[in-house]
Amino acid sequence: MPRTLFCADTHFGHRGLLSPRMARPRPFETIEAHDEALVAAWNKAVRPEDIVWHFGDFAYRCSLDYAAIIRARLHGRIHLVRGNHDVGLGERLEWSGPVVDIQWVFVEDPGMPKRVALWVSHYAHVT
Repeated sequence: MPRTLFCADTHFGHRGLLSPRMARPRPFETIEAHDEALVAAWNKAVRPEDIVWHFGDFAYRCSLDYAAIIRARLHGRIHLVRGNHDVGLGERLEWSGPVVDIQWVFVEDPGMPKRVALWVSHYAHVT
């Protein structure tokens, strides 16, 4: 049975994440090293049959070809909940379903006593 996993803000290709002007720059010498580390960690955690909900900002300020190559290397059936940095680029990649802004996700993973409903978005909301 596939598992359901969640992530956000991978920012593949976004060189600005490494800049010291960022409040918390990511600790890599190059964006390529950053992206390779994320791909390796992703594929270690995610099996090909798993369902992944990515809550936005998949890639930013890189070419569509670069983002598509990264996307093709990732395990799982990936769904995108659009983030502010996905307008244009992220929307043009291949996903396992339509790109959405908000979504109800129903999770019934192995070992769970019952199905759980989650309302998801890239943005914080008052509930």
